[in-house]
Amino acid sequence: MMDLSSDMASLEDDIQEFNIEKDVRTSLKSQEELDKLTVDETLSDVDRAVYLLSSGQEVQFLSVIHNLPSLLKGWQNESIRRVLPKVKEMLHTAGLDVQLAATEVFTTVAKEELLPIAVYTQHFLRAIITNMNTKEPASSQAWLDTLLSVIPFLPKETVRREVLGLAIAKGQLSQPTASRLSCCSILGAVAVKFDAHIVKKDIVHTVKQLCQDVEHNVRACMCSYLHSVAAALGAEETRKCILDEVVELAGDEESQVREAAMEALLNMTDLLDDDCLVQHVVPLVCKYCEQALQNEDHTMLSVAKNFGRFCHNISKNFNAEQHAWLLSIYRKLCTVGRTPLDLNDGSQDPIMLHITPPTPDVTPTPSHQPNPDKMEEYLGCRRLSAYNFPAVVVFCLTESFEHELLECASLLCTDADPQVRKHFASGLHEVAQSLEALAYLVQPHLVLLLRERHVPGVLDACLRRLPDTLTAVIIRGNLADNKVNGVTELIGALLAALSRLEQQWPSVWRPLETLVTHLRRLPDVITSDQIYYKFAPIIFKLLTTNHYLPVRQAAASTVCVFIRHNRKMEQRREMWDRLIQDLCYSRNYRNRNLFFDACRHMMALFSRSFFKEHLFEHVLGLFNDPVPNVRLCLCKILPSMKALLKLPKDRSLHGQLETNVRKLLSSEKDRDVSIAIRTTILELDRTEVAMESLTAQHHVDVDLQDQRKEEEELMLLQQEMKNKDEDARSLRSHGSSHSSSSVGKAMANRSDKKKKRNNSVQSSTQSSLLKVNGKDKEKSRSLHQLDSRSNPGYPQQREGILANATGSGISSVLYNLGTSTSPRSLPNHFATHSSYLTGANNPANQGPSTALGHKGPPFHGQPMGQTRSSPLSASAGFIGSIPTAQSNQSTSSTHQTNKTTRKSDRRKASALSHQNTASQDEPRTRKDSTGSASSTGSGSRKGHQALRRKGSLPGSPIGASSNRTRKEKNAR
Repeated sequence: MMDLSSDMASLEDDIQEFNIEKDVRTSLKSQEELDKLTVDETLSDVDRAVYLLSSGQEVQFLSVIHNLPSLLKGWQNESIRRVLPKVKEMLHTAGLDVQLAATEVFTTVAKEELLPIAVYTQHFLRAIITNMNTKEPASSQAWLDTLLSVIPFLPKETVRREVLGLAIAKGQLSQPTASRLSCCSILGAVAVKFDAHIVKKDIVHTVKQLCQDVEHNVRACMCSYLHSVAAALGAEETRKCILDEVVELAGDEESQVREAAMEALLNMTDLLDDDCLVQHVVPLVCKYCEQALQNEDHTMLSVAKNFGRFCHNISKNFNAEQHAWLLSIYRKLCTVGRTPLDLNDGSQDPIMLHITPPTPDVTPTPSHQPNPDKMEEYLGCRRLSAYNFPAVVVFCLTESFEHELLECASLLCTDADPQVRKHFASGLHEVAQSLEALAYLVQPHLVLLLRERHVPGVLDACLRRLPDTLTAVIIRGNLADNKVNGVTELIGALLAALSRLEQQWPSVWRPLETLVTHLRRLPDVITSDQIYYKFAPIIFKLLTTNHYLPVRQAAASTVCVFIRHNRKMEQRREMWDRLIQDLCYSRNYRNRNLFFDACRHMMALFSRSFFKEHLFEHVLGLFNDPVPNVRLCLCKILPSMKALLKLPKDRSLHGQLETNVRKLLSSEKDRDVSIAIRTTILELDRTEVAMESLTAQHHVDVDLQDQRKEEEELMLLQQEMKNKDEDARSLRSHGSSHSSSSVGKAMANRSDKKKKRNNSVQSSTQSSLLKVNGKDKEKSRSLHQLDSRSNPGYPQQREGILANATGSGISSVLYNLGTSTSPRSLPNHFATHSSYLTGANNPANQGPSTALGHKGPPFHGQPMGQTRSSPLSASAGFIGSIPTAQSNQSTSSTHQTNKTTRKSDRRKASALSHQNTASQDEPRTRKDSTGSASSTGSGSRKGHQALRRKGSLPGSPIGASSNRTRKEKNAR
C-alpha cells in the first residue's frame, strides 16, 4: 500500500508539471463581440437586414448582400424602400470582398429579371456606373465587368440614354488611360444593341479616334472589339469604315497591336467578300507570318495559335504558290527551337524507322540555331502547332499529305516535350478521318504514341478517341492491304499499352479504364480469333486481379462484348464458362459482386433464351452465399431476371426464383439484406411475367428486340456451320486431288521401272530358251503343271489379282514380281498433314481448352489415313507375290488376328465415347460431406469444381492455373 501511494503521489507531481499557467483564451470571441453579433430572433427578414446594414460588421454585410435576391422575391416593395438605400450607402465605404459580392448579386438580379427595367435602372444600373469610378483598380474592373454583363439584358433606349453617352465621354483624349480603356470595352458591348445607322453616326468616330490613340494598349484594346462594331455595321460599311483601320494597325510598330489587329481581321472574314480577301487579307497574312518568323517575337506565338484559323477561314483565297508557301511556314513552326541533333535522335528510335525521316526543308540549318533565351517561346510555338495540326491537314490536299506534312507529324509525335506529343495525340483521330483512304499513313505514329514510355498523360490523350482512330486507320485506310503487318503492329502496341498501364503506372487507373472500355470496339476492326488469342487473356486477368473497381467493371463489360461478337461456338462457350468460374464461383466476394454487373451486360447483349439457358441457374445459386453484400447485390438484379421469363415455358425457372426468394426472406438474419429483399419483393410483384400466347399476338418493342437478338445468334451459328462445311469440303477436295496426283505420279514411275525390269527379264529368258533343248521344255512344262496341281486355285487368284489391280487403275506389273513394293509402302505425301486436314490437331476443332486452361476430351474424328475400303489398303493376302498354301495359311491367321484386334479396338472406342457422352449429359451435381448431391450453383465456393466443360480448345491462351486441382497443386 505504501508503494502504491508513493507511485500515485509521483504521478500527481508529474501531472502538475504539465498544468503550467498559460494565457489561453477560453473562446475565439469576447463577450462584447458576441453581443454585437447577436440579433433578436423576433425580427422579420427585412428588419434584420436593415438592422445589420445599419450597425453590423462586414461579415454580416456579406450575409445581407447574398440574401438580397431572396428579399426581392419575397418582399419586393419593402426591400426597395428600406433595404436598397442602405445597400447603396454601405457600398461607398465597404471593403473589396463586399464589393465583389455586390457585383455578383447585381448581375444575378438582372439575369433573373427580378425587378422591372425602370426600377433596376434607378437602383442598380446607376449604382454600377457610380461605383465604376472608385480608386481601387480591382473594384473598378469588377464593376465594369458587371456593366458589360447586364447590357445585353437592358433595352436599347435605356442603353443609349444611360450608357452610350457615358462611354463616349470616357473616350475623349482628355480622359485618363483607364477611362479610355473602359470606353473601348463599353463601345464593343453597346454596338450590337443598335442598327448600322446609329453605330455609324454615334460610335464609328470614337472608334477611329481610339484606333489612333497614342497609347499602344488603347489601340490594342480597341482592335479586340472591332469585330463587334463591324458586325453591327454590316459588310459594306465595314469595308468602307473599318477595314482600312485594321490594315493600318496590322503594320503597327508594337507587336501587341499587330497581334490584336490580326485577331480582329480573322474575326471579320465572314463580313468580307472574296475580292477584298484576295486583295487585302491574304497579302497581309503572308507578310504577318513572315515578319513573325524573322523577328521571333511574341507574334510568332500568335501565328502558331491562329494558323488553323488562317487555313480554315481564307483557304479558298490562296493560290497554289501561296498555298505551298503557307505549308512551308508551318513546317518551320514545327521545328522551331529544335537542333539538328534533336531531330537525328528522334529518327534513331526503332519504331521511327517506319516513318519517313525529315526532309531538308524541315531540318533547320546550322546558321539558324535556336536562341537559348527564347526557348519558352519556341516550346509554346511547337505546342500550338501540334494543336493546329488537324486543321492544317484539312487545308493540305489529301494526296499531298505524304509529301507535305508526314514529316511534320513524325517530328511532333517524337518531340521531347510531352505537351507537344499530347496535343498531337489529342487530334490524331481527326487527322485519320480527314485522310480517309490514306489514313494508313499515320499508323506508325499511332503505334509510337501507344508505346509511350514516359508520361501517362500522352497515352491518355491518345486513348480518348481510340475507337475513331482505329476505325479510320484499319477500315477506311484498308491497313491490311496497304501495309504488311500493319494490323499486327497495332495489336502489339495495344497490348504494350495495357501492360504498361497495369505494371509501370499502376496508380494511374483512369487511362487503363478508358483503354479497356474502348476495347469493346475491337470486333469492328479485327477478327474474333485475334481478340480471343491476344486480348481475352489480359482482360480476364484484369477482371479478377486489378485493384480498382472501375477497371474491373470495364473489363466485365468488354468480356461480354467479346463473347457476343465471337464467331466460333467453342470459343464463346469457353469464355462464358471462364466468366462464370472466375466471378460466380470465386473465393473473393468482390468478384462475385462483379458477376451481377456481367449479368446485366449479358442481358443487354444477348437474348432472353441465352441468359436463361446459361446464366440463370448460376445466379440463383448465389442465394446461399455466406457474404451479406453478395446477397444484397443479388436482390437488385432479381426483378430484371423475372422480366426475362415467359410462361408456361419457363414455369420451372419461375418456381425456382419464387422458392429462393421465399427462403431468403424467411431465413435472412442481416438487417440490410432483409430490408432489400422486402423492397425487391414489392418490385417483383409489380414486374409482369409475359405469356407466350399474348406476346405472340401483341409484340412490344422489348419482344421485337429480343427476337432480333435470337435471329442474330441463330444466324451466327448457321454461318459458323456453313463455314465449317465449306472448309471441310475444300480440304477434302484439296486432299483428294493432291493424293490422287501424288499417287498417280508414284504409280507411273514405279510402272516404268517394272516395265524396264520385265523387259530385261524377258530378254534374258528368251535368250536362255533358245539354248535349251526339247527336254528342257518338257521339264519346264512339267514344273508348271506341278504348281497348278499343288495350288488348284492359282489361276483364279491370278485373274482376281489382275482384275483388282486393273480396276484400281494400277498396272499389273507392280504385283507380278515377288520383289515388288506393296501399296502399304507407297509414299503418302499427306502422312504428316493428315491430322491437320482432319482437324485432329486443329485448335478450332478441339475446343478452347488452351484459351481457358481446361483440357477437354480428345478428338474422335475419322482420320484421313488409309481405310479398309480404300483401294490403296491391301489385305493380308494382297502383298504382291503369288501366294502359296503356307502363305495363305499364315495370311488367314494374321487376318483373323487383325480382325480380332480391330473388333476389340472398336469396342474400346465405343465404350470411351459412351462414357464421355454420359459424363457430358449427367447433371452438374456434387457430393457434399454428408453424401447428398447438391447443385453447382448452390453458392458454395467449391462449386467451381463441379462446373463441367462441354468443349475445350487445346492451345487456348487464357491461363490454365485456375483449373488445377488441389492434388495437382500439392504435387507441384
